[in-house]
Amino acid sequence: MKANTEAELGLAALGMGNYAVAEAHFRKALTAEPKDVHALMGMGILYQNTGQVTKAREMYEAILAIRPDASQQFVVWNTNNTRPVSEIASLNLALLESSGVAAGAKNGASGSPAGVAGAPTVAAMMGRAAPGAAVDASAPGVPSAPVMSVLSEGDTNIVTRFRIMRSLRDEGLITGEEYAKRRQANLGALLPLTSPPPAAGLDRPVPSNEQVAGRLRAIGRALEMRAMTVSQHAAERGIILDALMASAPVAVANPGQPPKGLMEAADAVRRLEALQAEGLVSSDEHARERAAIERALQAMPSAKPAAQTADAGGAATADKTASAPAAKGKGPQPAVHLASYKSRAAADRGWTELKRAHKDLLSALSAEVTTINLGPKGTFYRLNAGPLVDRNGAADLCGKLKRRRQYCEPTFLSGG
Repeated sequence: MKANTEAELGLAALGMGNYAVAEAHFRKALTAEPKDVHALMGMGILYQNTGQVTKAREMYEAILAIRPDASQQFVVWNTNNTRPVSEIASLNLALLESSGVAAGAKNGASGSPAGVAGAPTVAAMMGRAAPGAAVDASAPGVPSAPVMSVLSEGDTNIVTRFRIMRSLRDEGLITGEEYAKRRQANLGALLPLTSPPPAAGLDRPVPSNEQVAGRLRAIGRALEMRAMTVSQHAAERGIILDALMASAPVAVANPGQPPKGLMEAADAVRRLEALQAEGLVSSDEHARERAAIERALQAMPSAKPAAQTADAGGAATADKTASAPAAKGKGPQPAVHLASYKSRAAADRGWTELKRAHKDLLSALSAEVTTINLGPKGTFYRLNAGPLVDRNGAADLCGKLKRRRQYCEPTFLSGG
């Protein structure tokens, strides 16, 4: 029972992209029961998603060696639909043998059951690629040079997702209503000053338009041929689209902040102009965001220090409350900003999870939650951790966390 519980916790963490937490649960499950096929499957998917092909193959081969019968089912992500564990292991192993998930999405699935059974391999495609994975610049749906020349790698991945969604709409693979809903829910990724925060993780590497569209067509053919049920098709289709751009994000990114200087403001304007040139934002959206950038620029000379009640640019107020005993010392102390949440309870849970996932870096720090009122955007709870020796220490810690794909920016604790 303990092993099953650990495996389930691992699968839940894996579904949210928390690989370090997921791996810890899977290892506990396999220590208690080496033949737990759900833990083996979860570990195989984790290795496959992070590009560790040899280890992934070992997990799938172990499942097949156990020969689980048809009663051993694997739950398709966040639904009640299940498929035999051995079937999914066979499919994922076949995809690895045929050059991996991307090749499977591009070439596999002609409507046969084996081609559509592995919903976890779809999750492996969508936004959970190995760290450092490159965007296929030759594939359809990748931004053209004018946009890419002014965007960071993370922004380029965001733009790619919006272009893919638009292409799927134009090809009739999603409806106009679906496109509008998903775009609106994540518009903050393009227009951070005038739209609510988008789903977290949109800056992760993303497959090409050809891969996503090909997978949607494949499961559509499978449905027509009755190789999968309507509910199975809906579940897998939902996984693909939610991983690309969630319509109702469970976890949101940090709220967008006004530019902090003339150069940042100029970069923001160039980025905005490029987005409009690509047709990714409308004239009205462009005008509102441009006005917000200009207001931030005008406010810069009179902006209040971060230690006072005004947020950067004077655009928001903060009511600081500590979630851990305040560090000794007076005045603001160097710290790091790790995440933002929609509730205090979520921020407290987030700190527990982050401290567990990055124990070697965060165990000696204390948490402080800062309540930020962003007006129309709503209230958010920023999770900061510290104190650190100095600003350089905060920057160094952020560098280490970012290499683990954890958001981090230097900031200050309120002190006392």
